Amino acid sequence: MCLLPSLGQAQQDPMYSQYMFNGLAFNPAYAGSRDALSLSGLARMQWVGFSGSPVTQSFNFHLPSFNRRHGFGLGIVNDQISFLGQTWINADYAYRLPIGNVKLAFGLRGTVDIFRIAWEDADLKDRTDQITINYPSQTFLPNVGCGVYLYSNSAYLGLSVPRILVNNFDSIIPDISLDGNGIRGLKRHYFATAGLVLRMGERLKFKPSLLFKYVGGAPYQIDLNLNAYFRDRLGIGVSYRTGDAIVGLFDLFLNSQLRMGYAFGYPISNLNRFTSGSHELMLGYDFRFKKDGIFSPRLF
Repeated sequence: MCLLPSLGQAQQDPMYSQYMFNGLAFNPAYAGSRDALSLSGLARMQWVGFSGSPVTQSFNFHLPSFNRRHGFGLGIVNDQISFLGQTWINADYAYRLPIGNVKLAFGLRGTVDIFRIAWEDADLKDRTDQITINYPSQTFLPNVGCGVYLYSNSAYLGLSVPRILVNNFDSIIPDISLDGNGIRGLKRHYFATAGLVLRMGERLKFKPSLLFKYVGGAPYQIDLNLNAYFRDRLGIGVSYRTGDAIVGLFDLFLNSQLRMGYAFGYPISNLNRFTSGSHELMLGYDFRFKKDGIFSPRLF
């Protein structure tokens, strides 16, 4: 029991199954890449059936400058796990360089993290524990992030570290320590994304994509996706998340601007004995700046 504080690991950042339509969640260089004022909202219920399981809501919007060289974005994420809540607000900037038929974007992010602990909702055996007395119920932590994004009309590649600073909670309550090493803080997360759109005639497109995730103290994880799109309107796909789940994906483009999505993830680990799976809903809309021409729905 004395070793548990130094060995315990837990989920810090939320995960997304429909990351291909939520690029700004991982990479600030994605800002402005859709060449429109783009709005997207997402709600995720993870491991339904568990008491206190992760529940996440996110909202992002971003747009390019009139000369298309700059991108600006704003994101809000709310994540709740049992009596621990996190809310962070991201402000993103991207500078884009055209290189032939592709664009290379460099992104910067400023973040304010708000961490909440509802001790009153916790099943505490000892209400006099010094952790619960001295630890603040709400904490504000600043952070910065960066990323790079290379893309064209049919492919993309991105690398990012959304939060570079390793915020340590010891600085907030230095008089409390666990196992002599202090209370742990946030971990630095690394992401890599890639995708390709393959046209198979006039009515069918395939889009293979992947998301690589790494954080210290946990095994790396890869999401492998394959989506098929029919007449640029209906998308059906499947995803495999290493060591975690099989995910079914459904996308519907009502027009070139409005899109809806649903994802269902079924665990392949021992968690499938205790949960019916995870659900994720997505809604997005692009406000186009110019009226000339006919736009096809963007698939990333």
